[in-house]
Amino acid sequence: MIAKIILGLAMIVSLYSTSYAHGTGYRQSSLNAVALEFTYSTGEAMSYREAKVFSPSDEKFAYQSGRTDEYGRFAFVPNTKGEWRVIVRDEEGHQCEAKIDVNDDEVHVVSENLQGMELTVRAVLGVSLMFNIALLIRRRQNAHQ
Repeated sequence: MIAKIILGLAMIVSLYSTSYAHGTGYRQSSLNAVALEFTYSTGEAMSYREAKVFSPSDEKFAYQSGRTDEYGRFAFVPNTKGEWRVIVRDEEGHQCEAKIDVNDDEVHVVSENLQGMELTVRAVLGVSLMFNIALLIRRRQNAHQ
């Protein structure tokens, strides 16, 4: 009798452990990932910033979300063709958006972060504006003399 009870308990434990126990593992993926690096206009990495990926089939809800790494890098694996968007934001309101076109053969970055160039153009325009204002003030002073 005791042997039957022990055998029954062993079977229950065996069934419970095989149906609920599982292991873990990993393998290298053969899928093509899209890896991007996000930076500020100064060249500093956008480290540990919020990143969201939007698929061509759903512009409202993120396909993937996470954070950039220490070097401003973020990667994802697209699951369909079309134009994907990756948006990286910080707590101060800075935002960078990358658009990636995925087709059958390759992945192509449609827009790259041009903030550095934008900053340079703004700096040149600012210096030019100050020079022109100074020139205008000088001409007015010469006209009144």
